[in-house]
Amino acid sequence: MKLNIVGSKEATQHSHFCDYAGHTWECAGTAQRSLTGGSEPSLCMCQVHQVPMSEGDHSECPVELLACPEHRDEQLKQMAAASSSPTRTEDTLAGQSAVFKDGDGEPIVGFCLWCGNDFYSIDEMNTHNADGMLACIGFQEMMKDGDSNDLQSIFEVLSITSVEGC
Repeated sequence: MKLNIVGSKEATQHSHFCDYAGHTWECAGTAQRSLTGGSEPSLCMCQVHQVPMSEGDHSECPVELLACPEHRDEQLKQMAAASSSPTRTEDTLAGQSAVFKDGDGEPIVGFCLWCGNDFYSIDEMNTHNADGMLACIGFQEMMKDGDSNDLQSIFEVLSITSVEGC
């Protein structure tokens, strides 16, 4: 992974992990987040430091799970085909994800991999992730324990045997 050093040519280069095909990919600072309803690329933010990935060195920070541009459409098609919900109109999709659902079948915009919380709005997710993810008990426990192998353990559970940088 390239270091994000302010002022360098590489400042906006950082990695994401393609959760669809299981590989890392380099990003130039913005990425499309289709699963949260984004149709345009948005700025990549460090979830730990709450700053753009282009500001500072984030080589030790968690990597965002995000389908790469090559696999994004395939992921969306497969998830739409697997959905058993009736066709929704644009009005009901506004501000909602048609892809993720909670245990009761209600639409959610995402969930926390550390603690399992479901998010029903982007604002709720941003509040959860704010201030170094202080509201996330799972993430705070991992940081308190200082066990850098936790991320590798997650990949092992997901049957991802080798991840660059872990």
